[in-house]
Amino acid sequence: MWKLKALLRSLTKKILPLFAFRGRKRISAMMRVRNEEQFIEAAILSIIDHVDEVVIIDNMSDDQTPKIISRLADKYPGKIRALVYPHKVARYGEENRKLASTSKGRRSPALLSNFYNWCVAQCQYPFILKWDGDTVATNEFGVEMEKFRTARAQSLWHTGVNLHENRTCLISGRPFEDMEPRLFPRTLSKYDNGLGYCEELKSPFIHGEDNIYVDRCETPLYVHMKFCKVDKFSNMSEDIQERERQNNQVGQVADQNIIETVAKWNL
Repeated sequence: MWKLKALLRSLTKKILPLFAFRGRKRISAMMRVRNEEQFIEAAILSIIDHVDEVVIIDNMSDDQTPKIISRLADKYPGKIRALVYPHKVARYGEENRKLASTSKGRRSPALLSNFYNWCVAQCQYPFILKWDGDTVATNEFGVEMEKFRTARAQSLWHTGVNLHENRTCLISGRPFEDMEPRLFPRTLSKYDNGLGYCEELKSPFIHGEDNIYVDRCETPLYVHMKFCKVDKFSNMSEDIQERERQNNQVGQVADQNIIETVAKWNL
């Protein structure tokens, strides 16, 4: 078995250069949102100068989110594209896991991986930035995006911080978001149900310690405002909600660049 795996790795290394993008990269920001009225404007404006388009897919919000999106789309014609996904999407956690456990569920438009793949298909540029309605870019974000545009790398792994509602500290239970490939190529990339409780991105361009097409940035590139929301946990299944409530305690003091981001966007 190990010989087969080694052979596959060797073949992948030889084949990947055929699919690797060359030249200056163009990037679509992909935002899947539902009821994000508190922070979505800052989330959009913090990245709009660093990507080639922002594709916002609203999953039937019933707050002011659609109005905010419409206003910004009018202000930035050709840069912001607003779409609606007319299916109620499963919440991540046990709700999505149960849906993914049946053949019918795996075909459902409510399954997170199917929703994400639909969203990717709406983006027109070769690279996708996965962005959320409650994440706001730091100053370092723009620097890393510009570096990525001309780098050999085809994917960029990065993280963000989970800000406490006091706006000066991180939360104690999970101060940093998971490191993940939030910037990746459309080519050979697809979401599946590998994790069960949520979607998982699969691509030969995002894994491997010796993969020359993978870059990692340890500096947090965004502030995650989830724990500052009035409605913090409604997009999670009950099992995940309980875990996050336990995490939501005052932790370490935020770094200066995080404090500056909060002030810049009046968060």
